[in-house]
Amino acid sequence: MNVAYQALSWLEAHETELIRTLADLIIRRSENLPPVGDEKPVQLYLKQQLDALDFSTELYSLTEVNGLAEHPQYWPGRDYTDRPNLVAVKKGAGGGQSLLFAVHADVVPGVAGRHAPFEPVALNGRVYGRGSNDMKGGIAAILLAFRYLKEHGIRLRGNVILESVVDEEMGGANGTLAGRLRGSRADAAIVPEPTNLRVCTSHTGGVTWRITVQGKGGMGFGGEEVTNPIYAIAHMVSEIERYAAEVREAKVFRTPSGAVTTPNVVLSMIHAGSFDPGMADGVPESSFIEVWVECMPGESLADMEREFKLRMERVIHQSDEHGKLNVKWEQITRFLYGSEAKTSLTDLLLPLASEITGLPMEAHMAPFACDAFMFNQFSDTPAIILGPVGENAHAADEYVEVNSLLQLACIYIETMLSWCGIAEDDSNGGVMHGESL
Repeated sequence: MNVAYQALSWLEAHETELIRTLADLIIRRSENLPPVGDEKPVQLYLKQQLDALDFSTELYSLTEVNGLAEHPQYWPGRDYTDRPNLVAVKKGAGGGQSLLFAVHADVVPGVAGRHAPFEPVALNGRVYGRGSNDMKGGIAAILLAFRYLKEHGIRLRGNVILESVVDEEMGGANGTLAGRLRGSRADAAIVPEPTNLRVCTSHTGGVTWRITVQGKGGMGFGGEEVTNPIYAIAHMVSEIERYAAEVREAKVFRTPSGAVTTPNVVLSMIHAGSFDPGMADGVPESSFIEVWVECMPGESLADMEREFKLRMERVIHQSDEHGKLNVKWEQITRFLYGSEAKTSLTDLLLPLASEITGLPMEAHMAPFACDAFMFNQFSDTPAIILGPVGENAHAADEYVEVNSLLQLACIYIETMLSWCGIAEDDSNGGVMHGESL
């Protein structure tokens, strides 16, 4: 029996524990509600679990990190009161490479569906609940992988680090930036965002804008002039649709695997008017839209922003012949694209993931934004993105497939054994990598 099969058999026997751990994480809501967030219960739970696994753990406040607020990639307007980051280290025996698992404790706000977002349900091989897929399922898989090493008496040569940060979901990844500035480093990192078990060496970035158009509301009963901002919003919506179609034709990128992809432009919110009684025949004072515009690796975020804003401002000007509208632009979120991770960990992960999943593997670009760019652009720790299979992240009835979590935990175990190395004094007590049993 090779070690991968032996590990997977052990993991399958501990499936109930995996589901229980994931449920424990889901019921700790940890919603990111800018400018505040409720991540602390998850951080305390993780600290307790990691203490029991013989990690050295530390909670720290982002407000204590020197240079964070002054860093050019800091995202302003957040309150980090009682929102600690967690770092946990399992020291190796020495002589091996170090590995950092980079997770985020926060989730987007819950949305009701067939299943209540914070009442986890295990059904038909899936676990439903907010954060099950993004990324508490990945966290549960990591914890189970750590437990496997402990229960089998395996001591690694290299250090293993788990970093759990706050405020990844709704901004610019300040928690991850804090970890880089504070000095959490490793030879490589794995980010367990949901990649459908694909090894991703880069990811997209982008900006969410809120564009507010201020008009002159009212009824006009007394002869006063009113200016309806909804018409300008409607023209922008049509222009965004045209822009998205043009982007799909003009901006073609190749992923690390050679696949062709194009940036997404997503109109996510339109707000105008009021449902208050008596307001149906009145002109609203203002209206706004929110739109996500994606930026691909190698593309200039500044150029993309300039191009999009010129398009929208031209449309607004055309719909405002008399200059009665005021327009306000706000960046709600911003993620830089994740440049290609340059690390031999990729060469290790691809055959391991293929062996364990039975699927062909090649390096991909993750089709979403995340905080891995903070590693690959602003630190000397290259980060790979590798996480479970699931659906409906950031939507109602989010779920993760349990079997993918078991496979993921097995990949993580094999990666730690091969990347970090096994200490020689564990050659008898532990299961050696590649050993037949």
